[in-house]
Amino acid sequence: MELKACTLQNLKELINITQTTYREHYQYLWKDKGEQYIQANYTATALSKELTDKNVGVYFIMEANEIYGFLKLHFDAAFENYSVKKALELARIYLLKKGIGKGLGKAVMQAVEEIAIKLDKKVIWLKTMDSSEAASFYQNYGYEVCGETTLNIAGIYKELQRQLILKKLL
Repeated sequence: MELKACTLQNLKELINITQTTYREHYQYLWKDKGEQYIQANYTATALSKELTDKNVGVYFIMEANEIYGFLKLHFDAAFENYSVKKALELARIYLLKKGIGKGLGKAVMQAVEEIAIKLDKKVIWLKTMDSSEAASFYQNYGYEVCGETTLNIAGIYKELQRQLILKKLL
């Protein structure tokens, strides 16, 4: 597995992988199958903004020169009693369904920890949908549930709005 930093030159590929992975995993949350969310977050305009934000790292998850997903980090993201300089937010790990079970998720989790350690972070934190299998995935890598929140966005089914907040101390 290799992480390849995304740039504006990769925008077309990034749009494709973000939209494809989101549709594969999260359509069930939405009355419109997530199309409003995709148009707000995974278009050229939205992704260009993220790619030019110095606090955001977006990476392709690669294996044998093929893109299997993407990773998004917020490098400086205060959490609980940790300052922006000591906390890293793991904002997204989305893998294509065909990439699941290949050890890519494990490799990405190790890479995220390595990035956090190099940046002298003390905690990695994230939010995940309670209704997805992701929470148990993260818990397998030492993340603990430390709270919950609600994703209040129009169009999401009310019974599926709950998100878990997880953290891992380094």
